[in-house]
Amino acid sequence: MRSLLLLLGRVRAFVVRDFQLAISYRLEFFMRILSILFVVTTLFFISQIFAGRFDTPYAQWRDPFLAWITGLPFLNYFMVGFSSLATAIRSEQAQGTLESVLMTPINVPTLIVASSGWDFVLATFHSFLYLFFGWLLFGVQYQGNFLLAIVFLILTTLVLASIGILSASFAIVFKRGDPFGIIIGTGSALFSGVFFPVQLLSQAGGESFGRISRLFPTTYGLDGIRRVLIQGQGLADVRDPLLALLLFLAALLPFSLWVFTRAVRRAKREGSLIQY
Repeated sequence: MRSLLLLLGRVRAFVVRDFQLAISYRLEFFMRILSILFVVTTLFFISQIFAGRFDTPYAQWRDPFLAWITGLPFLNYFMVGFSSLATAIRSEQAQGTLESVLMTPINVPTLIVASSGWDFVLATFHSFLYLFFGWLLFGVQYQGNFLLAIVFLILTTLVLASIGILSASFAIVFKRGDPFGIIIGTGSALFSGVFFPVQLLSQAGGESFGRISRLFPTTYGLDGIRRVLIQGQGLADVRDPLLALLLFLAALLPFSLWVFTRAVRRAKREGSLIQY
């Protein structure tokens, strides 16, 4: 219990620090809310072009608007899990505070969770706004078990965060942007079914495109969330994507923590923490 309270206290300290920095730019905060409203409204009217005109065999895409607003915000959330730690590390490097942070008696898992805390708070709020505006303004009805959808959200975010830890390790050692960002970001948007059914990839590009889509954990995360919120499926129906995410997590999380620990030790040994 004492360890948990200590962890929560440290996370709170990081979140409060980043919150105080964020509220100093209040206009940016409100502009972000307006941009989400604009995106949701735009997606709704684009979806009206297709409403009732096509008989699609893809159950999750019979209402394109519902598919988009359960895809785009959650992809953004997953990307926060991927990029938040690397962004925090680069920010600390640029401010010259990384060395002092890493020299404190904070262990690596605590540093990872605390550095990403505010980003997840903000991403949670933004993702909620997509769903809320869809419900409030355009009458979208969600179904299924929300707790099960949250399980998919958490698992997929943890998998992407594991890749993000590898990204942060690269930033610590080489002081440059990581090689994973473009691949994960654009690849997930293209191959994970954010804007169109993943089945179309196999039809257009053959089985090779279908195999590529299965390499991205976001494919399984979005599929699971949509099965729950759009199709109303239960735990027994979503076992396959759930198992795939658990396998990704079991393989990537221990490996990424090991790599990050090695990267920090190397940077401390070389005295390069203050360089950027």
